[in-house]
Amino acid sequence: MPLSYGLAADNDNPDVFMPTYSGKRKRSRVSSTESGLSNYTHGDTNSLNLFDKEQLAKLLIHALRELGYENSALTLQRESGGIQVESTVVQKLFNIIRTGKYERVTLALLSQLPSKYGTLFIDGIQDSSKSFGGKFGSVAGELHSANDEEGSMKIENIISQGTDWQKIVVKMEQELKNFENLLQVTGKTLHSQTAVQLITIVEIMVLINREIFVELVFDQNDSPSAVLFLRNILRKYIQLWDSLLSLENEFLDDDATFTPENLLRELTTVLTSPVESSQRSSMWKGSLARSRETLIEEISDYVNPNDLVPRGRLLTLLKQAIRYQRSQDVFSISDDNDNDLDDQIGEGNDVKHLEGAGPHHRKFNLLQDNTYNFQQIKFVEEKTLVQNVDEIWYLQFSPNGKYLASASSDSLTDRKIMIYDVENDFQVYKVLAGNDQCILYLSFSPDSRYIVSCPFNEMANIYDIHSKGEPTNINPAVQNGIIAEVIQPIDSFQISGTFSSSGAEANNCGAPPRIWCCDWFHTSEHRGRFIVGSPDREVAIYDMNKKAVLFKLSTSTATSSSSISGLSQTTVEQFPRVHDLKITSDDKYLVLMPHQGNIDVYDLSQFPNNESVDKNEVSMDNVSLPRISHLPVQRRMTCISLPQTQNPESSLSSLLLVSLQSNELQLWDFKEQILLQKYFGQRQEQFIIRSCFGYNNKLIASGSEDGKVFLWDRINGNIVGVLTAHVADRPVPTGSNKKFGKNCNVVVWSPVDKALFASGGDDGYIKIWKVIRE
Repeated sequence: MPLSYGLAADNDNPDVFMPTYSGKRKRSRVSSTESGLSNYTHGDTNSLNLFDKEQLAKLLIHALRELGYENSALTLQRESGGIQVESTVVQKLFNIIRTGKYERVTLALLSQLPSKYGTLFIDGIQDSSKSFGGKFGSVAGELHSANDEEGSMKIENIISQGTDWQKIVVKMEQELKNFENLLQVTGKTLHSQTAVQLITIVEIMVLINREIFVELVFDQNDSPSAVLFLRNILRKYIQLWDSLLSLENEFLDDDATFTPENLLRELTTVLTSPVESSQRSSMWKGSLARSRETLIEEISDYVNPNDLVPRGRLLTLLKQAIRYQRSQDVFSISDDNDNDLDDQIGEGNDVKHLEGAGPHHRKFNLLQDNTYNFQQIKFVEEKTLVQNVDEIWYLQFSPNGKYLASASSDSLTDRKIMIYDVENDFQVYKVLAGNDQCILYLSFSPDSRYIVSCPFNEMANIYDIHSKGEPTNINPAVQNGIIAEVIQPIDSFQISGTFSSSGAEANNCGAPPRIWCCDWFHTSEHRGRFIVGSPDREVAIYDMNKKAVLFKLSTSTATSSSSISGLSQTTVEQFPRVHDLKITSDDKYLVLMPHQGNIDVYDLSQFPNNESVDKNEVSMDNVSLPRISHLPVQRRMTCISLPQTQNPESSLSSLLLVSLQSNELQLWDFKEQILLQKYFGQRQEQFIIRSCFGYNNKLIASGSEDGKVFLWDRINGNIVGVLTAHVADRPVPTGSNKKFGKNCNVVVWSPVDKALFASGGDDGYIKIWKVIRE
């Protein structure tokens, strides 16, 4: 008989200068205006009127050039009346970069550049190129002196190569003064929109000066000149940039990547790192032409798309179209996190990446819609594990994906738990003994070494699955086969009987509470700790290193509860009977599930870590865990599941899957306390059926009382697969009157292999499945 709950239960060189800046890189929140594609109607003869004809011509000319059809692009350009994919100012700037004539880059030129955030118009900006004279500045003199002293390449030799570095240095110093003078006049009175335009041209000037520095180091092999240039010019540009970023501006958003501090660290690292180091090679693209083209690509991100067609724009539109088609397909199991298109076409949006699509990649049809069907998504049974002789009640993959643990209801032996070696054809690795009663729950430690078993009674066991034991011949004799061993627990514990915060005894008879569920802390600060839950109104935190219960939630729960949204309320409630619990991957939240009623979420973020407890910096008597969320499910529940994600900033991190005894699964956002989706089709009315997230959290999978495995698209809620899993009759062992049922009790998904999952049923079999996409 499968497991069911009783209905009576309640419901990171000191010799090198390194300035530091605290300002973060900020990106503008102002977005450029682009043509929409929204009102296209199939078969509408006037649909072209929805688009700007000049923009269409620009897009086609640009795409033809990216594909290498230069003559065709020129022909189309002539036929369209000489339409340019780059404006005159953009062409002028890019030609300056390609020829290395950096002395021609001026504040006046950059102020005319059509950026995404508008063109900078400030009175007093004049082209200072006419004032450029034969008298060189102080920095140029220092550079000349440094070259003589160090025996490096002479300035005269550099001039003969086409790039006048002396002129460039003087010009950059002169333009720096122009920028500084401009900010002295307008810096404190800039409008937010004007400020972001000024930040744009300052960042472009910083990028150009960075390229000058890089060329001095790598192309000219002139590190002394590069050091002087960095100290006297480039650093000042970066300081100027940093001062602008410190302005309060509603158009700016934080970006922690391209910042003044990070750029200075990167440039200094280039000077101090060995020649063959990865830090140096990552900044130099291998040749002068490639380095300058990379600079152009970076500057292109600042330019208004109407004046410069973005790189790979056509490919971007095609990707968007395919993703939209997928989103409308009821058989698709893709979502916004699916990188399938990027994986197949290559990184970036350059149309040239299409050449990298090999024969094993799917070709997307551009002449018709790309859709899925059942024949393109298959769920294949790979293997059946038959070592168990009774109903499978629980399965779990280890966090590293190397092991699969199973728990059966075998009443004839204490060897109810088996550990299978996933990487060795699912041979039995260890058999866990010492469990007299049926096992309800298993939980692997984050390092995949330890596992906790929770039986029907009050005694939980802890095993080290790599400990030595008694050999057994449970595996068939094959070449290079594993000799499985029977091992005993390294620790067993129970929770002492306690009283609830309301004064009533936590369980009816005063005996230690039963332990029915468990989950481990995941972070190093709480290494060796896990939380167990009881249907006798108790939750406890256990430290396996101390072999002691650290904390009991029933007697320490804060009665004043506050929600994540900021609202709060004060209530006094009886502690629930806990049938399942989960700890989020960042150890910030504890989710408790009773058999019926409401799911509670508690704040774990302030719970003392190992170090603070070891140093006696805190008393557990003064610790309380506030409840921050309350999900009114109000149904009979059998299990809860969290997504397989290690990123607490991910939108997935707040999802919670709940299995209900009403032929239904629900998907909640426990932070927002919102019911997001429901899933129907499986039978679940009487027994505990366990479900999970799968396939990079794109699918929902569950067992069913009819022995089948059901799979749904997480976002849309549609069924994408129904598998005949545990519906066949199993032969009864000789001398046994055991009658096997046909329930599929549990489905679990590998946290490492997104295409691998397993199911367990009343037939005592474990089925191993694979997802295949054709």
